[in-house]
Amino acid sequence: MKQLFLKQNHSKKLNLIFLGYGQDGAIFDSLKNRECEDIALVYDYENDDFDISLYREYSSINLIAWSMGVMIAPKVLKQHGILDKVVSSSAINGTLEGIDDNYGIPPKIWDATIDALCESAVLKFYRRMCFDAKLYEEFLNHKPQRSVESLKTELIYIREFAKSPNVKNFFYTNAFIGLKDKIIAPANQKKSFSKTETVCQEIECAHYNYELFSKQLL
Repeated sequence: MKQLFLKQNHSKKLNLIFLGYGQDGAIFDSLKNRECEDIALVYDYENDDFDISLYREYSSINLIAWSMGVMIAPKVLKQHGILDKVVSSSAINGTLEGIDDNYGIPPKIWDATIDALCESAVLKFYRRMCFDAKLYEEFLNHKPQRSVESLKTELIYIREFAKSPNVKNFFYTNAFIGLKDKIIAPANQKKSFSKTETVCQEIECAHYNYELFSKQLL
């Protein structure tokens, strides 16, 4: 995993953002201009490398997770002993299960994505993330600098990571479900969060929506 601070003024609170598959920090770089607490990103889930010392100084964490980050974040933070620092949490177009026939992306689709991965398939994925051609064009201006080999490694790692048990008694404070999401079916997202105490909001947006991230910052 890669970790990046967008804003680091050594405040007491941290906005910790777990991104989805296939990303880097470029598209979210302008978040650093927001008037808010420190901001850190976690992305590129090719391995379990995670430096917990980067976050030890913070007394509390506002967790924002997107897509597969929704599944990954609580497991990683629990494993490294700082999940109890999370005082608020938002899930954006993702589920705690991540890869699941009923509560995420079906395993067969995930496996087929691995088998067919190539540069054109990656671009098709990014296009399906976006609401329309205009947003896709804006996204490509900050296209993640990731190789096909790197993305394939990440897909395989996430598939195995998703098999580990979910964190008991953890649920997100809020979940935002994009009704135009073509990556993780909105119906599966609704079914997943219906099992928890998470407060859900349905939004007319696709899988990627920059404003949703911006609005969750503290």
